[in-house]
Amino acid sequence: MVRKGKIEGRIDSNTYHPERTRIIHRLKETNWELKPLKLVAKFSKNIVSQNSENLPYVGLENIESDIGFYVETSERESFGSAVKFHKGQVLFPKLRPYLNKVYLAEFEGLCSTEFHILDCKTIDNRYLAHFLRSNLVVNQTKYLMSGNTLPRLQTSDIKNLLIPILPKETQAKIVALFEAAYAQKRAKEAEAKALLAGIDGYLLNALGISLPQPTEKKKFFYTRSGKVSSGRFDPYYHQSEFEEFERALRSGKYKMQKMKNVAYFQAGYAFNSNDYVEKSDCYLVTIKNILKNEINLENSTYLPKVFFDKLPIFQIKKNDLLIAMTGATIGKVGLFNSDKKALLNQRNGIIRSNNLNYLYLMSLLNTEIYQKFILRNSNGGAQPNISETDIMKIQIPLPPLAVQTEIANHIAEIRSKAKQLEQEAKAGLDQAKKEVEAMILGDV
Repeated sequence: MVRKGKIEGRIDSNTYHPERTRIIHRLKETNWELKPLKLVAKFSKNIVSQNSENLPYVGLENIESDIGFYVETSERESFGSAVKFHKGQVLFPKLRPYLNKVYLAEFEGLCSTEFHILDCKTIDNRYLAHFLRSNLVVNQTKYLMSGNTLPRLQTSDIKNLLIPILPKETQAKIVALFEAAYAQKRAKEAEAKALLAGIDGYLLNALGISLPQPTEKKKFFYTRSGKVSSGRFDPYYHQSEFEEFERALRSGKYKMQKMKNVAYFQAGYAFNSNDYVEKSDCYLVTIKNILKNEINLENSTYLPKVFFDKLPIFQIKKNDLLIAMTGATIGKVGLFNSDKKALLNQRNGIIRSNNLNYLYLMSLLNTEIYQKFILRNSNGGAQPNISETDIMKIQIPLPPLAVQTEIANHIAEIRSKAKQLEQEAKAGLDQAKKEVEAMILGDV
């Protein structure tokens, strides 16, 4: 309920959401001078149609949510138009404000026209970037979106965001606090990344496998006609590096076995999209849910609960290994570590075995070398896919179950330590945000 006299501008219920109005009220209760963004910063509009200076291009995909780190991706080959920005300016996105992709430019470049380029007149650009990234702003802007397919902010709403004008000393303190939190986050995430990157080396070393040193790929190579006639007529499949990998695997400590000799495979069911429901106790696991080493049930698709009992063969059990058989995540293997009721969609598979430790097998199949073997056996171009037959003919080293368990336990410890570091990194930044918000709202 909103009093008619309090309606300003938009007649839109979300505009007056209690969370948004409460933040504005709290800001107005402080002793700080508040100014709309349009009076604090200049909005730059230096639009270009070509990259004559060969400057780096920044799109929304290049900015990490919540923290504003720049993430390098492949170079943008072409664009219709872009906006030129300079080092030290603030890039504030119009699209999907809930993603919180505010960037403090670390270099000169070009960016999508979906960014506003801000340059402050009276306050530190660094302070502005941190404030615009705070929950005090995100929890306002997420209620100001318009549009469904591409929810965005209107320029007038952005320009009228209230900015607290803090003393320079307080701004500097906020900047220093965030920069320390970011540095700690980067350090902990780098340590976690290094731990995870070492898993492949540990696993192969434990199996006594020494891979050949990488060499420059040959532009052409020869193979025997008998190998082609009795198998795939596919130059990628017959690359010499695969033969070298196979020799390295056979030279390890343990005997190689085809997957079909030690494991059972169950492909998913072709559900009809008309079967989907908005919410249910029955989850449908699709390609989007299968990630490397995990099954993520966020943003799930659901089926009527009765489907679960009707289709027992496609039920996913706790500790099942699921493999994506098509699309961008093809070959990725994740462990279903949940008690939720779930069924498996087509173009995915369940791997079960009584002779294998599931964590060992998952870690092995997710190594770089086995991901290459899986892609080697795939078909298709833009949408690659792999069959059950091709998955099950892949050969794996088969140490005794006790050795598999030892390897799996050690890898689990590594992943647990990496996850702890990632959680510590996030917690440190969350704490910094709380301290800054308390400083701004006068709670300290």
